[in-house]
Amino acid sequence: ILGSQRPHTLLFFVAIRYVKQPGLRWQLMPRLPDGSIAHGEKWFALRGRPKNQTEEFWASYQGFGNANLAFEEGEKGVTPLHKSAAFGWPQQAQFLLARDPMQCWTKTSTGQTARDVASRAVAWCRSNHRPQEELLRHEEVAEWCLQAELGKEISFNIVGNND
Repeated sequence: ILGSQRPHTLLFFVAIRYVKQPGLRWQLMPRLPDGSIAHGEKWFALRGRPKNQTEEFWASYQGFGNANLAFEEGEKGVTPLHKSAAFGWPQQAQFLLARDPMQCWTKTSTGQTARDVASRAVAWCRSNHRPQEELLRHEEVAEWCLQAELGKEISFNIVGNND
């Protein structure tokens, strides 16, 4: 049904997992050295020389948000808040929870809340001797999620200009 109503959406999701090799049929995206499947930005960043800061980040990223560390392959129900927890993005978590604090209770198909993901990321950072800054970012996401679970008000003020 999804494919007949929104073929472009279906193609997008398929394209993230599969890549068409020149002269060949569609195949799974290549596996990374750790055995995981290269997903989206990481694959595109690794297939050539990075051309901008975003591609440089993805080409060198080895953190908890990497494929198959934060989430199992095929895990469903991963929300932007879960992604914020996996990558250690406290401002995004704060923003999302300020808009909808109830999403802190959303679980993935394996039963993970965003705080569960952030807590696992903190433990992973400690056991893999990651930089303190990275550990603190994951701790901050876990704290924002805890505040939302406790029913405390979370505010987020967008301040800035284009100067």
